[in-house]
Amino acid sequence: MIKLGVTGGLASGKTTACQYLQEKGAPVFNADKEAKKILFETPSLWAKLEKKYKQKISEPGGGINKSQLAKISFSSRDNQQILNNIIHPYVEKKFEKFVLIHGHENQIVVADVPLLFEGDFKNYVDETLLIFTDLKTRIERAKNRGNLSEDQIKKRMQLQMSEEEKMKRADYIIKNNGSKEELRKKIFAFYDELIKTH
Repeated sequence: MIKLGVTGGLASGKTTACQYLQEKGAPVFNADKEAKKILFETPSLWAKLEKKYKQKISEPGGGINKSQLAKISFSSRDNQQILNNIIHPYVEKKFEKFVLIHGHENQIVVADVPLLFEGDFKNYVDETLLIFTDLKTRIERAKNRGNLSEDQIKKRMQLQMSEEEKMKRADYIIKNNGSKEELRKKIFAFYDELIKTH
């Protein structure tokens, strides 16, 4: 069984690539979704974040102020690191459980992790795949989603590790500057090759 970590910059097509891996039969653990779920359901984490940020992120009536948290955590690399350091150990434990459940019956188990190389999540996988897309294409794709302004998109991209650095660290790289169908073919071929060589 191969634990494959898949990463890529904002709007690179990483999650779409993971959907195609799922089509081939690989169960996919979405680290972002799990992190949000843990964060919104664990009030003890809000207190830790408020202590570190020295700002309120919880609502008076209960719950977390999502826009306030996003504003603070994406304001600097240090603030993003604070959030990651607090939440990532919980996400990593969830992934370990996911592997225990799905690992015995699948040849490949996938972790979709935006910050695969920034934290220590890479230590929980056997191989790493970078979905690489040029900057102009990524900005256009992110703008088309309609939930962030161009300034917000660029700021978030600046907080991430550079694509060049990710390319140095990744075991495999798939370029995704074309259509979804082209990406699908590349992912299918990659999946088959990975199983053959392990």
